[in-house]
Amino acid sequence: MDAYDYRRALDWAVALGAPLLTRYGVNPPYTPAACRAAEFDPGKLLEETWGVTDIEGVRHLAERMWSGVHNPGFQHTRLLFSGMTLDQRRHYVDGVREHERYGEWYAVHLYMDRLPPAGIAAWDLGQLAFYLRCARLEEYIGEEEEEICLLHTAVRARFSYRSWPDYAIAYMAGRQFAARDLSEEGSKIDAETLRVPLIGESSPWRELEWEIDLPEPPELPWASEHP
Repeated sequence: MDAYDYRRALDWAVALGAPLLTRYGVNPPYTPAACRAAEFDPGKLLEETWGVTDIEGVRHLAERMWSGVHNPGFQHTRLLFSGMTLDQRRHYVDGVREHERYGEWYAVHLYMDRLPPAGIAAWDLGQLAFYLRCARLEEYIGEEEEEICLLHTAVRARFSYRSWPDYAIAYMAGRQFAARDLSEEGSKIDAETLRVPLIGESSPWRELEWEIDLPEPPELPWASEHP
């Protein structure tokens, strides 16, 4: 792979985080300079959202996201629901409206037949792409480590979904599952957050084809530390 194709692959990987980058006012093509111009606080976001304050925290977060933070719960409920007919599933979910997990169960019911086997992995992977950029901005990791982690994230996403719209649906389903928020207001916010990446004039989602060639990700920087 030549330098041009490698850079396009990295741009593709960064674009997985487009929904959160858009939310925090970053304009395409989502370079570090564009992130700094948006004037959000990457260190505060990392610490308040994930408790990450150093390189070890970033690496632990990456491993968690690749394994799945919210997707395992979604897939577990999806498996349970798979033994029901659509009417049985609808009746069950309608009967638990007062339960604290109703939002999760309804999200699974709503999306399980629309998503590929990867489920809501897009939510975990999209968040990670954003927080890797935050970690680089905060200098917890350098450019090389960010690139390696982004490529590991990209490979997981690329072969889990069929298109950017397919990825977007899974991302939105994941956010709603995680937040237990299926309100009309929340759905409008989700739709607006995804609108810019999907149809924005300079969006990488429009300029970079989903079926892009990705290089084999290099070994993770910390792999040799844990034989």
